[in-house]
Amino acid sequence: MREERSIGPFLTPGISLACVSVTAAALLKAATSGDLSGFRLALSIVLASLYALLLTLVLSFVEQRGTRAHLYALLGVAIALGAAVVAMSRGAASLLLMPLIFSGVVFLTPAGAVAVVIACTVVAVSSWALRGLAAAELPRELALWIAPLVFTLVLSRIVLFQHRARTEMESFARKLGDANEQLRSHAAAIEELAKTKERNRIARDIHDGLGHYLTVVHVQLEAANTLMARDPPAAREALLKAQELTREGLAEVRRSVALLRGSKPQRQLVAAIEELAGECSADGIKAELKLRGSPRPLPEPVEITLYRAAQEALTNVRRHARASQVSIELAFAPSERIRLRVKDNGVGADRVGQGFGLIGLRERAESVGGKMAVRSARGRGFTLEVELPG
Repeated sequence: MREERSIGPFLTPGISLACVSVTAAALLKAATSGDLSGFRLALSIVLASLYALLLTLVLSFVEQRGTRAHLYALLGVAIALGAAVVAMSRGAASLLLMPLIFSGVVFLTPAGAVAVVIACTVVAVSSWALRGLAAAELPRELALWIAPLVFTLVLSRIVLFQHRARTEMESFARKLGDANEQLRSHAAAIEELAKTKERNRIARDIHDGLGHYLTVVHVQLEAANTLMARDPPAAREALLKAQELTREGLAEVRRSVALLRGSKPQRQLVAAIEELAGECSADGIKAELKLRGSPRPLPEPVEITLYRAAQEALTNVRRHARASQVSIELAFAPSERIRLRVKDNGVGADRVGQGFGLIGLRERAESVGGKMAVRSARGRGFTLEVELPG
């Protein structure tokens, strides 16, 4: 029903067939009682047929497309038709009221169902008075009324509970389907996020690794080009250095690929940073590594992050700092923390730009539970500090 719809639909073909069968049985009992004339029997059959039609086809239509007002009107007409048939049969067809009671229980509120039961009971008892029922026959008639009434009430409640359970299961199934659809959507979003993170990680490896070596090679080639005319031996040395760095860059690319595949890097952290400091010194910028505390084995992601931080800092020193020296400090704190600080004496800047390298480095540090800080001031150089668990 469109307005305040009940929890139907209830009227299955089986229930409709049961309604017709009970109506037919009630008419058969009335016809064989001997209390009906031919005219009254024919009229009872017509009224009972209308009654059965109301409680099957018409009720099914009202259940699907009607309103609560339509339901009340239909049940009211059904009570009137049922009462007429029972009255003409002098109570012999009282069984005919059971489908009406069933409909009242499943379609109406508990109070409405009680009202239907009382109305039908009044109709049945009134028919006994019309028949002039003797006091001795009263218990028998009560038993014949109460037994099918109790059966109908129990059956209708069972149907009602089963229907509610089925409705709840269908609602749960719909909700579960919606939840599964949301899970599929979330899984697709998570997969896309994982792909994005992996692409960013690969981009960081390319920038931090290959970008570093290309920068150093570029510096050496510029030096060779400058020295080619006036100092050929020095130019040749710069070219050889560029060639050596190219080989190292290729090795670094292989290491990055191995890292992406899950292979563990072969170099120790301190030795790797010392090598970076040596490259910086070879380019004319004095670089010195200072160790504080006792070096200890670190988790692989922490080692990689520290190495990339030193590499990015020294690359930026070559590119932008115009520094003459740089200090690299690697401190192993007793509190299972490790700090890397790279400070140069270059020109500095009032504002530190957040290029791709620094953004990627910050993401690396945060991904292992650490933090990164960058400080600079004009004329006071540039300081990069990374603190990680380890």
